[in-house]
Amino acid sequence: MMDLEEIVVLDLTRLLPGAVATQYLADWGAEVIKIEQPGVGDYARTMSASVFKRTNAGKKSIVLNLKDPRGREILKSLARDADVLIEGNRPGVMERLGLCYSELWALNKRLIYVSLTGYGQRGPYTDLAGHDINYMALGGVLSLNLPVIPGVQIADLVGGSMQTVMGILLALVARHRTGEGRHVDVSMYDGVTSLLTIPLATYRDAGCEPRPGAETLSGRYACYNIYEAADGRWLAVGALEPKFWAELCRRLSCEDLIPLQFEEPQDPVKARIASIFQTKRAHDWFDQLRDSDCCVTPVRTVSEVAAELPDRDGPPPPAPGEHTAEVLSRSGFALTEIEELKRQGVIA
Repeated sequence: MMDLEEIVVLDLTRLLPGAVATQYLADWGAEVIKIEQPGVGDYARTMSASVFKRTNAGKKSIVLNLKDPRGREILKSLARDADVLIEGNRPGVMERLGLCYSELWALNKRLIYVSLTGYGQRGPYTDLAGHDINYMALGGVLSLNLPVIPGVQIADLVGGSMQTVMGILLALVARHRTGEGRHVDVSMYDGVTSLLTIPLATYRDAGCEPRPGAETLSGRYACYNIYEAADGRWLAVGALEPKFWAELCRRLSCEDLIPLQFEEPQDPVKARIASIFQTKRAHDWFDQLRDSDCCVTPVRTVSEVAAELPDRDGPPPPAPGEHTAEVLSRSGFALTEIEELKRQGVIA
């Protein structure tokens, strides 16, 4: 039995953060039912087919018009038997629809209701529109990477998806103890600021603004840095502990650098290590050093990782409304009623 088997999740979110969160739940056995709006459905359907497949595999889909009072009543009937509902609307939208936490909790006190937004349900930025780059910017993470924009969606996935999954799992544990669900308020801005453990501590200890490339774990020292090899590929060196640095220096025949691991200035040490790595190809260095504890690895490209991690062979993502009749029948709707609701545009 999978860990979340028999858990029913209603997913009203669109795009990446909510989809990735509920994909984790689906992978762990939950039944995830996408609630899509008529016409456009989930905006992610118009993006990369591979992204949509990877974030919606094995889910079910119903098309439901929540602007119609009858559509809202259908959602309420589904919420009565659901374990989790996750929505990603701006604060106030679900309340105006009569579908907020208090309304649905009154129908199902075991319901875990998740609101996934950029800045949370309350606070100075609540009404701001935004995307991953904005949450990282206001949350301080982007300042540590300037002028480069990170190539993965840190706020969306770590601040949003992971925090959502964590909140749901904690709420399920609490429900097991108390018998009641709760409202989980996920802010991607709050989630991304939680990544600042070391930069915030550095600032509070030293009173200096952390700068890109100038901190212990961002390139200040030769022992924790990246180096270009003879073939133009890059190597990552993470020899942070003295024993790892000493081993690296011995393997590179530069033992005289061992006592200079954290000495200033570091430029001569970096230059010396860089010149050594320039003498061979990146993968030759990896083959030579991988049997020792010196923490040197090649910087792989996405295509190289893809060759080791082939695309998942799981179930396909659902077509829009593929499971509308199935889900509604299970909730007590007669076939004739379902056909009439389709004819009237309430469902599809």
